[in-house]
Amino acid sequence: MKVFSLLASSIGAVLLTSATSFASGWTEVPGPASPKNPGIYGLASMSSSDTWAVGSSGSQGGKTLIERWDGTSWNVVPNPVSLGQLRAVTALSSADAWSVGFRDNVSARLTLVEHWDGTRWVEVPSPSIGTYDQLVGVSAVSSNDVWAVGYSISPNNAYILMHWNGTAWSLVEGPPVRDGVLSGVKALASEDIWAVGYKDYNANNNTASTFTLHWDGTVWSEIPSPNVDASNFLAAVDGTAPDDLWAVGNSGGGATIAFFHTLALHWDGTAWTVVPTPVITNSDAFTAVKVLSPRNVLAVGYSLSVGPLTQRWNGRQWRNISTPSGEEGALLFAISDSGGTTWAAGYQYLSFPDTDELFLQSTRGAKTDAAGEVNIRRK
Repeated sequence: MKVFSLLASSIGAVLLTSATSFASGWTEVPGPASPKNPGIYGLASMSSSDTWAVGSSGSQGGKTLIERWDGTSWNVVPNPVSLGQLRAVTALSSADAWSVGFRDNVSARLTLVEHWDGTRWVEVPSPSIGTYDQLVGVSAVSSNDVWAVGYSISPNNAYILMHWNGTAWSLVEGPPVRDGVLSGVKALASEDIWAVGYKDYNANNNTASTFTLHWDGTVWSEIPSPNVDASNFLAAVDGTAPDDLWAVGNSGGGATIAFFHTLALHWDGTAWTVVPTPVITNSDAFTAVKVLSPRNVLAVGYSLSVGPLTQRWNGRQWRNISTPSGEEGALLFAISDSGGTTWAAGYQYLSFPDTDELFLQSTRGAKTDAAGEVNIRRK
């Protein structure tokens, strides 16, 4: 489970922004002076001057973390739960946002849901199905129609589907699968929700199959999705129309071949198909995706021997976008867009366990080549 074992860490932070057209480069932006060892896993933007970032901080990512961009700087925002990790966030407005993850106590790891009411973050009760559960994705249709997904690994491996109806969170049953994990969710409409992850995971030989679910307003159904290698993991899904969605992750050779590459699947309204992506090294993975238009899709992730990874779909093919190399331990895990500004976020470490933050922002006016790629410079 390469993507998710790395997601469990929380060391340092990386934030990138660019104009929606990607016609501008990246420049460094300072982050909050504290806390120590932050990691960002989720982003949600309402405007170019209002973006949420969630994650964790401290040794081994043991404390929840919420930050907010006000158009000038990133600032830490108090939240009610200390021990744990926040993995995803979605926002309907400046006074209505949700964040999900997990909370730790002495004997268990349980689901965690927090809500922003315009004034403060408040924990909202959420069900768990085991003693080691976590939520890793959240998406909202309206204030009384929000979905969260995740997984439990104790006492049994099982995926989690959870729904907010305006009053309470409740578990929703999906089709039975073996060793299923859900890692991303996208709500297009009340009767059109997608969730992605992987199933049939075998830890002994590191094999797994892609896993996609669809909600039609009444029932969750598994939709066939292709695989390209012995190990296939989907980490995120996004789209703007019922016939134009992207799911991204990584695939590799299982236990006998130590490599994994980015994986991108496209939904055309009828079927999921594999779309080739550039190979950078033998350790590349997508962790998040943002669909801006049919010809402008951005996926982020990491290349373990290089650093942060960004690729763009231009309507014809995926192309690599030059990103600041940072350190080999730099990874991107989240992306959001609003008001003409796109943010990507993650973490980096210099020499374990020493960490360093890296925040980058777009500058308009940088030259873009004919294919739409951006020359990105580090300060």
